[in-house]
Amino acid sequence: MLTEDQLNAVRWYTGDVEGDDPFWGDPKAYVGVNALFFPGIGTETLRAAEGKRLNPALLADEERLRETLRALLSAFTPAARELQTSRVERLSDYEAMKAAGHTLSFTSTSENGFLAAYSDRRGIALLRFRIPAGTPVIRMADALPYYAKSEEAEVLLPPGLALMLTESPVPEAYLHIRDADGTPPQCYAQAVPGKLVCPQLTQATDGAAAGMRIFSALNSGKKPDPADVEIYSSWKSSMTASLLHAL
Repeated sequence: MLTEDQLNAVRWYTGDVEGDDPFWGDPKAYVGVNALFFPGIGTETLRAAEGKRLNPALLADEERLRETLRALLSAFTPAARELQTSRVERLSDYEAMKAAGHTLSFTSTSENGFLAAYSDRRGIALLRFRIPAGTPVIRMADALPYYAKSEEAEVLLPPGLALMLTESPVPEAYLHIRDADGTPPQCYAQAVPGKLVCPQLTQATDGAAAGMRIFSALNSGKKPDPADVEIYSSWKSSMTASLLHAL
């Protein structure tokens, strides 16, 4: 059973929200949350270019953000059995994960195959996960007393989870899956998660305000200030590393 704080954080991440609070009422908060775990602002820039809004209110209260992410991370529990799941991934994010050797952000997978709702990216890779028993996961059907998106059969993986990737040609049965430009998948891989890999701790910085300015600039189609980019990139690296070390 999840605590109230854990339950609120999980619902918030999945978009099961209500009200008009700029932070707690954002059904797409995960867009900005996941970007925080990637280096630089390449991921933020790509998401904004896809028409996905980066919510500056996410960063307005750093301690609230940290507490919410701590609660979300603490909600992961060892899988009771092996799970078979799938994900339509951005090709650029897949390549970044492959280079790093681990998940870079919270990674949503589905027990219901490749979901069409997630083929809204430009350039996609198909991932089939074999999740061993004992792997930290949030299986939404088990974690939530009411699962608003039960058709997604979501199994969430945490950032920093080692991945063994085995690529092969895209099976013909999946060539009908298309990205936002109508292009078929460019990569197919089997993924087997392993142990958590904690990033190196770095000196804490204060970059949330710079991040808010970057989010606003990207939402408006403008180029962020390079000084803000440097400050924000250092800040989010420090913050997310400290969160993962607390697991």
